[in-house]
Formats: sequence, structure tokens, C-alpha cells
Amino acid sequence: MITEIDHNIWTVDGSEVTFAGAPMQTRMTVIRLNSGNLWVHSPIHLSNEVHSFISWLGGHVVALIAPNKFHHLFVQAWINAFPEAILFAESELKRKLPSLSSAMDITDTAADLYQDDIDQVIFTGNRLFQEAVFFHKQSKTLIFTDLMANLKTDGMKLLPRLFLQFEGVVYPRGGVPRLYRWFTHDKKKARKCLEVLLEWSPKHLVFSHGELFTDDAQQILMREFKYLLDSSAA
Repeated sequence: MITEIDHNIWTVDGSEVTFAGAPMQTRMTVIRLNSGNLWVHSPIHLSNEVHSFISWLGGHVVALIAPNKFHHLFVQAWINAFPEAILFAESELKRKLPSLSSAMDITDTAADLYQDDIDQVIFTGNRLFQEAVFFHKQSKTLIFTDLMANLKTDGMKLLPRLFLQFEGVVYPRGGVPRLYRWFTHDKKKARKCLEVLLEWSPKHLVFSHGELFTDDAQQILMREFKYLLDSSAA
């Protein structure tokens, strides 16, 4: 399914993957930069339909984004299909996969290639996991990957369903996974990242797995990251 979030930004739903026994749909985000070139976040399976959509948008992919250490399954196929594109990868992913060591680092500063259109920050402070979060300036869209989820569990096996319920990411009241909250050891560092997101004043919020929220993006951020805003959070 292709969804136009706002002017020059779309999400495209892809095939299912399995995490901790739970099936979940994949989703990528495509931004048409002011230059007319395409920026692709968390590429999904490059089916004929997806390739046709990219061609319809102009077909000139200049940036491929692998935003955390889990989102790399389909990257190589996109590199092969769009050899002129530059791959940007989160540092933990580059350490995990030596084959991606030549990718450009994702830092707290957007690359010259797309900085006029997109801001970014590495959301860190967690012992086990960090990811790059992006902000499309024109549409005021905040782009997460796995830091939020909102998954339907209809027809799912018992154990995966219980795991997702424990994580607190079940539709319609999903959000930031419980284990991520628990393992956020440096709340001060994480709170600084959150402050950046709030300063951007997002209007839309997208992520890679589950149903997108219809509530105000600022309210969702305040609700889901409340544990970082508590005055006692260290």
C-alpha cells in the first residue's frame, strides 16, 4: 500500500518479516527532495510494483538510508538497482555487517546531499539499541523506524501476541517498546534527543511497523517519552 503523507513524502508498505516470533509488516518512507531526486528510508523488498512507483516519482534515487542495526535486509538489492545512490548507515549496523563498512555514517548532522530538506538526530542513551530519527522539513514529518510500533495481533500465535502486549506496542495503543524504556540507561542523553524532536514541532509521525497514529504528533511524543521528561529521570 502506498500512502501520501503530505506533499513530496510517501510511505510504502512491504512484505512481512518476523521478530521474536511475531510477524510484522515492513514500511519504507520515500521523500522527493527539492532537487527532484529521491531519498529512501529503510528500503523494503524491491518488487516490480515498488520499482514502478519509484520510476513514476522520477526514478533518480540518490540516498538510501539504513537507520538502525536491524533494517538492512533489502539494502543490497537497492544498491544493485540504483548504483548511483549513496548508502547511509547507522554506526552499529556498520559494525554488525562488515559488508556495509564503506557506507556513509549517519550522524547528528544531515549530509550535504539532503540537508536542505531533512534534519536528523541519533536517538541514543540505550545500552542495546539506537537509531537515526529524521525530520522532513517541508511536511513536518518525523520518521522513526523501530522506536515506535503499533501492531495488530489478530490471528497471531499466543506467545508472540503476549510478547507484543508486554512490550506495549499493540494496536490501537502502541508506542515505544517497554524493553527499550527499561534499557535506556542514560536518560539525560536520551532526553536531549527528545528535546530536538520536540523543537522540530512535527505534524506527522511515521514508523516502520504497524498502523500509523492519527493523533497529534506532539501529543504522541509527550505521551510515549513521558518517562524521559519526569523530573526524577537521571
